[in-house]
Amino acid sequence: MTTNADLNARRLAATPRGVATATTIFADRAENAELWDVEGRRYVDFAGGIAVLNTGHRHPGVVAAVEAQLARFTHTAYQVVPYEPYVELAERLNKLAPGATPKKTLFVTTGAEAVENAIKIARATATVERERFLLQRLTLHNEPVDRFIGAFQKPPLYSTAYDRGFGTLYTAVYWPNRDLMEFRWPGETWCHAPSALNEGVRQIRYPLGGPYLVT
Repeated sequence: MTTNADLNARRLAATPRGVATATTIFADRAENAELWDVEGRRYVDFAGGIAVLNTGHRHPGVVAAVEAQLARFTHTAYQVVPYEPYVELAERLNKLAPGATPKKTLFVTTGAEAVENAIKIARATATVERERFLLQRLTLHNEPVDRFIGAFQKPPLYSTAYDRGFGTLYTAVYWPNRDLMEFRWPGETWCHAPSALNEGVRQIRYPLGGPYLVT
């Protein structure tokens, strides 16, 4: 009979220490909230795969859905050949999200993928470069307010990446002492009074994608 000790010795020899384990027992089978190790001992599983098994181990509905999917195909990589269940689940989650604005859902398997996407967005929007430029102006330049605000109307603070969906929509300037709020674009300013703000529509033609309506 395979023992936990035997498997743990094999684990230490075959896998790096960086992949730590909370216990030295090895699962053989599980059902609902219970788990049996390779030596036949039964445990109540309070971990649940680190809180991801809300329906317990081997829920009949989950098993049936997995078996039905395996009978059709296993993996195509959605980015290569998409499939309906991905879209259907995204639609269901979008309906559950609060608010009336349109929603979209992206599925990733690990936190690393989420970080990867965040890095891609940061690169597309030149986030690091813009932050460095702004810090430099704040620390090294003693300049008039209007000139400082004007820097937000030019690259790198003003992004022109409209073809990738990351262009600057507008720069907002607030003057509390004047009861004035400005929406600025290169060559155009739209003024409002915060104390008497009225809805309106202004048509702005962006360099690469316009015209878009900004409300």
